[in-house]
Parts: sequence; C-alpha cells; structure tokens
Amino acid sequence: MPPRSLVLLAASLCAGGLAALVYFHDSDLVLLREHLNHPFALGALACLLMASAAIGLRWRWLRLLIAIPAGLGVSAALFVGLLALALTSTEEVGFVAGPAPYRIRLQQSPAGLGPDGVMWLSVRRDGGLFSKEWELGCFNDDDPDDTFESVKWTGPSSVEIRVADGRTFPITLDPVSGRPQTTAALNC
Repeated sequence: MPPRSLVLLAASLCAGGLAALVYFHDSDLVLLREHLNHPFALGALACLLMASAAIGLRWRWLRLLIAIPAGLGVSAALFVGLLALALTSTEEVGFVAGPAPYRIRLQQSPAGLGPDGVMWLSVRRDGGLFSKEWELGCFNDDDPDDTFESVKWTGPSSVEIRVADGRTFPITLDPVSGRPQTTAALNC
C-alpha cells in the first residue's frame, strides 16, 4: 500500500471518529457546538477520504470493494445531513444581556412540518475560546397559552421565563459554573 493511501486511510479514520464523537456526545463548549457539530459532513468527508485511499490500491477488485460503499456512504451522509438541516434549522432571535459574563441566547425553529414554532433558550458564559452554553428551556407554541413571552434576569445567578398565560419558570444557575440547575420545557 503506498504511503499516500496510508495517510488518507488515517485521515479517514480520524474524520469518522470525530463524526461519531460529535454525533453521540454533546459538548458545552460553544466553539465545538457551533463549528464542529456537523457529523454528517464529517461522515461524508471520511467516506471521500476512504475512497481516495482506495484509488492507490494495487488490486482492482479491492478498489471497487472499498470505493463503492464509500461512494454510497457519501451520498447517504449528504442526503441525511441535508434532510436534518432542513427539518432542524434554527433562526437566531437575539440575546438578553445579563451580569457579566452571562447572557441568554434566544433561537426559534419550526416545530416539525406544521405551522407551530419552538423557542429555544440557552445561557452562555462568555470566555473567549472556552465560552460555554447550556440549555435553559424550550417552548412550543402549539397551545397559545404556552407561547414564550419574555425572559429576564432576577439576580446574578437567577432567571425568570414567562409564557403567554402568565406562568413563570424561575431557574437558578450554579454560582460557580453557570450551568442551570433546572430547565423549563412546554410541549417540546
């Protein structure tokens, strides 16, 4: 096996391992969550690298035995990735500033294929490359009373979320890490 094929094989295994890690393990680090959380793209890259490694093999039957499943893997990963992207896309609504270094991130997404929307809330602790983000709550507006209305800081480590019918959800953050001690969810 030529050295080029060995390097491509190693790169393929690394990309496949990273794809599996990102798919099965959710990280709190914003850098990893926003920039490396693309398991289907990493899986497609792993398959492309594997097919490229197979080109350098001496036996034609072995090249085909590797290249055909790798090509099918690329197609499947891209198709499923595009489908997941279409069904789970979120739109940034904004941020609610809090006591430094915290802020609340608001995102909205469609609830499946229907007209309903889902509001996602998360708390972010800014720290440069080591910024972290945790889920605060999720509110589906299929019932008008459950529609997200507002969020406000009630203290240096406490947040209050209000829905349309006036119910409130107080959430306390861990004073050391900033991780929410509870979360709120309605119809999510």
